[in-house]
Amino acid sequence: MSNIYSLPQPIPFPEYTWRPACIEDAPTIFQFLLDIDAHDGRQWAGALSDMEKEFDDPDVNVETDTLIALTADGRVAANTWIFAPPEPGEEYRAYLWIDIHPEHRDTGLGDFLLDWAEARGRQILAERPHDRPHILRVGSMDFERYRRDLVDRHGFNIIRHFFTMRRDLSRPIAEVVLPKGIEITSWRPDLDQCTFEAFDESFQDHWGYSPTTKEVWDNQEISRDSFMPDHSFVILDGEEVAGFSINFYSPEENERHNIDEAWIGILGVRRNWRRRGFATALLNQSMYAFKRMGLEYATLGVDSQSLTGALGVYERVGFETIKRSVAYWKDVTLDEQARPIAISFATNDITV
Repeated sequence: MSNIYSLPQPIPFPEYTWRPACIEDAPTIFQFLLDIDAHDGRQWAGALSDMEKEFDDPDVNVETDTLIALTADGRVAANTWIFAPPEPGEEYRAYLWIDIHPEHRDTGLGDFLLDWAEARGRQILAERPHDRPHILRVGSMDFERYRRDLVDRHGFNIIRHFFTMRRDLSRPIAEVVLPKGIEITSWRPDLDQCTFEAFDESFQDHWGYSPTTKEVWDNQEISRDSFMPDHSFVILDGEEVAGFSINFYSPEENERHNIDEAWIGILGVRRNWRRRGFATALLNQSMYAFKRMGLEYATLGVDSQSLTGALGVYERVGFETIKRSVAYWKDVTLDEQARPIAISFATNDITV
């Protein structure tokens, strides 16, 4: 495999083999993520099947937008991905995903990888139209001091906070109440296109949303092994999808984390149907379904400053914050010079 990347100089880590990630690396990368979760208490690894799906993400060219560092015995020391959705919301974005194995930190490896990811992100954004801002984004759990110190050093600033919330299903769950003529039903394949369109519309009011495609929806949500079609729900007003809750359950992750929970993964209500209790109905319907499965908890994520009032809705039905994460950003609209140093992964030699 031979690809030329824009990279900062010098590359001070000859003890590693550098190359793009490939699907054959998925088990090794997954173990790398498990090691980080065990060390940092992050619980982001997910499932191996989800890791494999990242290689099919239409928003990532793995041959140009990923970089891994391999040790002499074939383990992953560092892993970097750049996700850059082609369609903008209020801005064009490149998401920089960087992880360093705990055994390989404090060597400058993180700084080098973030330099590379930023350079590549700038390259991608420089090719986008200039009719709106160009933004680099990085995420972190609030307790990940290593990651937060790293992005702070590189001039990224906090722009948003997100919460992970959990609800104990042993507590009473309110009755599902909907206006006359409104129906709630399980997700079905024949409703999927309309549900996707409802998702795209409802999330336009969410901070940082970029329009997505049906291909991404299918790859990253509906085709996941953890997707629960019979325990995901759609609210119908006649033939129109007014709201939805796309839910997930992973026995593999539950066993690893020693918890019995399912996730309310994507919940949305279209603009014309808001303030009518639809979100509350979807939450309660999902919680009843999870409880019937014998699960103990429902979990979800939320933007702490959501303009839709989602945080208040979740709190009113009994969800409590258990973790916090931070979104960082850097505006590179006026500073998009690609860096002139490259590395050929065919030879592992630096070239100018």
